Amino acid sequence: MSKLGVNPEGKIALVSGANRGIGKAIVLELLANGIAKVYAGARNTEALKDLTEAYGDRVVPVHLDVTDLNSIAALSKSINDIDILVNNAGVFSIGKIFSETAVSSLKENFDVNVWGVLGLTKAFEASLQKESNTAVVNISSLAGLGNMPMAATYSVSKAAVHSLTQGMRAELADKNALVVGVYPGPIDTDMAAALPMEKDSPENVAKDIVNALKEGTEDVFPDVMSKEAGAYYANSPKGVEQQFATFA
Repeated sequence: MSKLGVNPEGKIALVSGANRGIGKAIVLELLANGIAKVYAGARNTEALKDLTEAYGDRVVPVHLDVTDLNSIAALSKSINDIDILVNNAGVFSIGKIFSETAVSSLKENFDVNVWGVLGLTKAFEASLQKESNTAVVNISSLAGLGNMPMAATYSVSKAAVHSLTQGMRAELADKNALVVGVYPGPIDTDMAAALPMEKDSPENVAKDIVNALKEGTEDVFPDVMSKEAGAYYANSPKGVEQQFATFA
């Protein structure tokens, strides 16, 4: 638990992958909690039309492809006023470690889930070092705390996000920056549609994230499965590894 809370009221945020799923739910929850403005990032800004129609200039659609450094650089040059960065954009490319598709799957997962997070956060580093409190929110996954063979390469990428989050937290420790790691289980989004598991809602995830910002909570387990697994992980990382290994 950090002592550094960041109340969204009156702040300005940038959310990547804001057009659907968890990203869109986060945008809506920030708006409900008084955010002054959200830069909603998506590769196709037309997909954000419903948000702009409903919330006017409180939602600013911005073109963002986190796999393209030129896209990130262009955005960082046009925006310099954010207080909260939410690294939500992600992919779920399935590949087992010893499968023929392992390398290509790992690359696809890393291009978005890891290099995207690193590139976007580095680009906005100056905006996140202010006298006022700021925050970075990284969406990792329970699969980043223990490898699930059915999605092994995805798990590897989310483990890297977990480590990136810890590294950011260490390097920003003397700044007024809260770094939040989020570890959802299966959530009812398009990305997880094929998973044969009971799923929680993106709205519940978003509510827990915004509460974490307000309270200064660094590690967020925002759904039923993740709350249980997170408590287990705190006591027995090896136990989580062994349990997740059965998800083949």
